[in-house]
Amino acid sequence: MANIHEILGKRIQSLRKKAGLTQLELAEKANLSLKHLGEIERGRGNPTLESLHNLSVALDISLMKLFDLEVDLLTTKVTEELAIDIIQSASPSDKTKILKILTALTE
Repeated sequence: MANIHEILGKRIQSLRKKAGLTQLELAEKANLSLKHLGEIERGRGNPTLESLHNLSVALDISLMKLFDLEVDLLTTKVTEELAIDIIQSASPSDKTKILKILTALTE
């Protein structure tokens, strides 16, 4: 399981993308260096409370919303379990089609 820094980093990255911001744009709005924001998003940075506050302001969300981690984790877990169930119950020919679609999506 991912550690809290990785989970928070993915949450910030998700919120940034949802807001239509690049890392550079968010870093500038939050008064952070691009390197530091990248580290935070990868779960390698250890953001201060001030940095987290700046990120929440830049993303136009409350600090509490920034830490709404369980919803993201639950959604991800349910999605992964659903995908596994679909694949396991698919016929061999459908599994081949699913693999082709997934390969195309990740290229």
